[in-house]
Amino acid sequence: MRRLLTYATVLFVAMAGTVTVAQKVMNPDQLDATMKRISAANGAAQKAVKSEAFADARTQVGIVKQALMDAKNFWEMNKKDDAIQISDDAITGITAVEEALSAGSPTVENVMAAYKQVFGSCTACHNQYRVQNDDMTYSLRPGAI
Repeated sequence: MRRLLTYATVLFVAMAGTVTVAQKVMNPDQLDATMKRISAANGAAQKAVKSEAFADARTQVGIVKQALMDAKNFWEMNKKDDAIQISDDAITGITAVEEALSAGSPTVENVMAAYKQVFGSCTACHNQYRVQNDDMTYSLRPGAI
């Protein structure tokens, strides 16, 4: 049964990745929507990690990674080299989280340690390119591009 669940999860992630590949971010509204997708999936991933539901966490981390890759397109189109580097760092960090989750015996401590690099990238981008709105959401800082 566990093997079936694993195969179903892998298939779902592969299909979700195929659908999201074409969703490159082209404008600030799409960037904001992608960031919201990252926030939701990241929150779900961390909750799953803390509950030791590592298969669920892997699915959510895959969503985060794809969304980060989609968002990188926005910075490339706008020729923001520092934001591209932050995106690359975030993608590298989330890849490390994927690897920690795929280890033979993942632990909450190891996965959360891998998350530290991702958090640093998120903070760097938010400090430079994002602004917090009155409703506690974030959007592109005016004049950022």
